[in-house]
Formats: sequence, structure tokens, C-alpha cells
Amino acid sequence: MVIFDTSLVMDASRRKKAALNLIDSYLGKERIATTIVTKYEMLRGAKKQDEGFVLELFKKFVIFDFEEDALNETVKAYQMLNNKGRMINELDVIIAGIAAANNETLITKDRDFLNLESNKIIVLANP
Repeated sequence: MVIFDTSLVMDASRRKKAALNLIDSYLGKERIATTIVTKYEMLRGAKKQDEGFVLELFKKFVIFDFEEDALNETVKAYQMLNNKGRMINELDVIIAGIAAANNETLITKDRDFLNLESNKIIVLANP
């Protein structure tokens, strides 16, 4: 299973063909996931006319929650980034912590995730 970051789910919610095709390509091989943080980010910003499409899109995903193991991984990631002076968006740190806690690969377009120096994060150039 892979976890899709908000950047890709957002593109899919905007009906961008590359993101929809990427999601479908993984769906053909395995289950896909995202995080409760991504769901929050998407629903808080969804326009009323797009809300139904976004909710349908989420039916394709397993939603990983922010639980104790994820909290521990998030704190480790935060401390590492802080010590290196390479802090990224707090919600992204939580998403990375959730992915690490579940030992899943995170797929994103957000280059800030490169600061985490993980071999379980795939940053796409331009899907």
C-alpha cells in the first residue's frame, strides 16, 4: 500500500488527469491510502459544488489516523528537522509521521518532504 499526500489528492479533486491516472494506476495493483490530515485539509477547503466529488474520491482510500505510533514518529521527524534547521509545514510533518508509523511509502509532489531524507518518500517531478 502507498499513501498519497495532500498535493496529489488535491490535484485529483481538481480533476487533473495526471493525478487521477496515477491513483488509478496504483488502484489496479494494490490498496491505496491517505491520512486523516489530508482528509481534513481537503474538506476544509472544498468548495460546496466540489464536496460530493471529494467525498467520493476518499472512498478509494484507506484513511490512516493520527494515533500514538504516528505521534511518536512525528515528534522524531519534527526534532530532526528542527535540529537541522530545515523545518517544513507542520501538517506535512504529521503526514510523514503517519506514513512512517505505518511503514508505508508516501507519494507527493511537495519537494519540502525531501528534507526528511527518507527512502520511503517519493517526490514526483510533475505527475
